Amino acid sequence: MAALDLRARAHAQRGELPEADRCWARVQALAPDDADAAAGRRTIEKIVAGRRPARPLVRPGRVAVVAVAVVAAATTLAGTALVGGDGRPTPGVVDRPSGTVADSARLQHEIQRADALEQRLASLDAERAVAADRRARDLDAIAKGLALPGVSVERRAEDVRVVFETGLFPRNAEISRKGGSLLAEIGRRLAGMNVTTTVAGHAVAVPGGRTSGGAGVALDRARVAVGYLAAGGRLPLTAFTLVSADQAQGPFPDAPRNRTVTLVITPKEPSAPR
Repeated sequence: MAALDLRARAHAQRGELPEADRCWARVQALAPDDADAAAGRRTIEKIVAGRRPARPLVRPGRVAVVAVAVVAAATTLAGTALVGGDGRPTPGVVDRPSGTVADSARLQHEIQRADALEQRLASLDAERAVAADRRARDLDAIAKGLALPGVSVERRAEDVRVVFETGLFPRNAEISRKGGSLLAEIGRRLAGMNVTTTVAGHAVAVPGGRTSGGAGVALDRARVAVGYLAAGGRLPLTAFTLVSADQAQGPFPDAPRNRTVTLVITPKEPSAPR
């Protein structure tokens, strides 16, 4: 953001108003409350609309600058000033004497530094865009790969959630035959994916008992489910994370279907090249 602001000031000093406005617009996109960017864009708008004259100030021994709202910090670079309609510098903007050659060299150095910083920022933006696109494609592939009868697959912003349409455990931690088969098939499919899997066991609150918090039977169900997932995909038990879900947050409104587990699958970040 600092690089964009500095580059906007440099464009303004050279009279490149559209370029300055675009840079300040990007600053506002990153920091909507940035006062300097807002002031600069307001002044450019007035100049473009003809409500404010723009006349460069050229004096012997000074650097020529354009009439753009540049705060005092920019004046330290090249002795800049903002000129109003009467030809006098706008109050609040400093115009200080300086050596033309020295200030020009310093300004050029700062412009080059701003260019380098902006290029780095653009590179980081591009890297983030590539990473976000890759993650989106990974999530789509995971959701598609786990879709099968008997489960509901929800592709979310950062992970994929798998919910079983019927309760896998008729009672306690005793799994149904259909539930075991479903888990084994999902395990087989997970084996071909570069993911981390969290298995959350669910339990139904017992009358007279706690109505919130985790439960031992829920964690037992998660352990049983992991056994089938690992066996189906020939995966180590350590490939899974077990948790007990809160009893008040079951995936369904009815008790029978909440005697189950849910899976949350997250794509792993690619390893950095060595």
